[in-house]
Amino acid sequence: MDRHPHPQHSRQQPRLSNRFLQPQDLAAPRAARAWSATEVFAEGQWQSVRVHLEARGWNTRQIEQIHDQLRQGWPLALAENNVSVLTGFCPIKARQI
Repeated sequence: MDRHPHPQHSRQQPRLSNRFLQPQDLAAPRAARAWSATEVFAEGQWQSVRVHLEARGWNTRQIEQIHDQLRQGWPLALAENNVSVLTGFCPIKARQI
């Protein structure tokens, strides 16, 4: 007796991860993304992280880039590093030695 009469149903399709944003998502207008202001990352609630970044000298454009990096799953330290490399600028206060 065949335990799996429909072999195509016995194997489930692997679920695709939505951890990383697709290029079209990054290009979408900010309003179209509809992300909540109460997003929580490993480093804390986004509003707290944003205030911390502002206090350390990151500009608005860089903060949005860091936010996008966090949404893609990068830890804050790596997100900051990635944005500093991409923009060629890192605030003096951003580097904790």
